[in-house]
Amino acid sequence: METEIIFEPDLKDLKAPGSILIEGLPGVGLVAKGAVAYLLESLGGRRICRFYSPYFPTAGYVRDGRLIPCFADLYYVEEPKPLLLLYGNSQPSSYYGQHEFCDKVLKVCLGIGANFILTLGGYGKEDVSEKRKVYVSSTRLETIRSALKRIDAEVYDGQIIGAAGLLITLAGDQGIDNLSLLVEAGRTTPDFYSVRRALESVNKLLDLGLEIGDIYSISRAYVNVVQRLES
Repeated sequence: METEIIFEPDLKDLKAPGSILIEGLPGVGLVAKGAVAYLLESLGGRRICRFYSPYFPTAGYVRDGRLIPCFADLYYVEEPKPLLLLYGNSQPSSYYGQHEFCDKVLKVCLGIGANFILTLGGYGKEDVSEKRKVYVSSTRLETIRSALKRIDAEVYDGQIIGAAGLLITLAGDQGIDNLSLLVEAGRTTPDFYSVRRALESVNKLLDLGLEIGDIYSISRAYVNVVQRLES
């Protein structure tokens, strides 16, 4: 069994050399999903394809009586710079499924022309700082050093579970530059304070020139995107 990829007809042959993949799948504090939702709401984007993995959870989401399938979508943003935004409501629930799914995602993105893989996630802690610390990791020491010069962050020590860790690992294996940003996240889900910290870091790191709103505008953007893309 393999992940099925359904392309939008007019974007199947899209080429965007030098584009950057930003992962935004569900995880601790919904940090990654919340951040990418805000980017989609702020920058727009056209859906390139949808990934259906047979290893997504068997539980279905129901909203207003309608069943919402588990999915992950890849969007293309042209300005302020070429971005590939991975947004979805699920991650595969097995080790093999994660590898097979992430391999498919990476293959599509590299085929489009991505040369940098940026993953986001929450770092669950009992006591989180008000500022929400950011932790960086990569398969390349020079990428870590460069990131620490651009954003207020610390080097991460520990495990990264799911796509956030696997995508940069697979990218590194193929010689593709990569970085993971983990943000302290509390018990609240979504933790919009952590989402805002992630957005500030991405904005600085990639020179996007965005005005990041307060947590209320970020939460509204999240709700808008969920209602629009998951209904």
